Amino acid sequence: MQICVAAGEVSGDQILAPILSRVSDLKPAVFSGIAGPHMQASGAYPLFPMDRLSVMGIMEVLPRVPELLSIRRHMKHYLEVSEPSALITCDAPDFNLPLCAHAKSLGIPAIHVVSPSVWAWRRQRIPKIAKQLDALLCVFPFEPELYKGTGLRCEFVGHPLAAQIEFNPDPERSRTALDLPLGCPILAILPGSRISEVKRLLPLFLGAFDRLIEHHPEIEAVIPAASSQLFERIQAMVGSRPIRVVRGESRQVLAASTAVLLASGTAALESVLTGRPTVAAYQMNPWTYRMVKGKLHTEFVTLPNFLAQKPLIPELIQNDATVDSIVSALLPMLLDQVSDQFLIEAQAIHRSLSGDVTDRATDVILETLR
Repeated sequence: MQICVAAGEVSGDQILAPILSRVSDLKPAVFSGIAGPHMQASGAYPLFPMDRLSVMGIMEVLPRVPELLSIRRHMKHYLEVSEPSALITCDAPDFNLPLCAHAKSLGIPAIHVVSPSVWAWRRQRIPKIAKQLDALLCVFPFEPELYKGTGLRCEFVGHPLAAQIEFNPDPERSRTALDLPLGCPILAILPGSRISEVKRLLPLFLGAFDRLIEHHPEIEAVIPAASSQLFERIQAMVGSRPIRVVRGESRQVLAASTAVLLASGTAALESVLTGRPTVAAYQMNPWTYRMVKGKLHTEFVTLPNFLAQKPLIPELIQNDATVDSIVSALLPMLLDQVSDQFLIEAQAIHRSLSGDVTDRATDVILETLR
């Protein structure tokens, strides 16, 4: 059995990899398409590197449109000539959903993992999404209700991060593994997995760190680089600051930390699922921000706050993301002035998303194939 796959983000690569392995265990399959390192380790053959799809923001994507359209044309042609048993995609909905629609028009079952954020913005997409897919696997329990009445098979399978992440692990264990000091506050800095994000956000994050250690020199920081390319760039930007930069190991870094400063996104959920006090800060192209802000359906930008339906973590977006605001939010966290209520609510989110995601997803995929 041949299955075409496409993931557009680091998180999508991590989500699909164990699912592909389980599908192959139950029904031998060959996977090919757009695959990241985890999917490749699970046996997927990469026709295109996944990082070519990793771009975020309306204005930011414009220079890349010709390349993205070219990749999608090649993928559509590949579907036509290879006639796979299914197309399984994850994340990057603006790229992947039209690809799914093409597969469906060819009679190839189209399965997408992780619903687009219709709960947050552009809810009018729901009827179109339903026509583009044969099955949608959702990672949040409230999402299937959004598609009710569309005729699309929409299943909550749980969130892979909740299945993979231990809640509130012992930080000393991770600090020892990373060779970090045991007795001081450690700030985890996650400036994003895209070069464009790192270039925009890391100078701001480093400015906040510089301010913190002016008055509290005992604070240390560590940055997990999402790729070798980012590792080199981050090292150069960090310079002589007392900040450790490590390759990957983001979950170890979160577990080792006292508090976390990160770009809004999946990492915010990952940090809260780990039980670490978190500040989310994000800036984007001003034109992109204006267009996105006008279409938001929710008060909150970050997933933890939306799931909690309250400001569980500070959201510092666009003009609110300044050195002063970041330092003010982080300092109490680094000095251990965090209430038990945060841990209680973070653990409640962890429980609500838990479950055997790989088995649930595999069942739906195999049923769709049958």
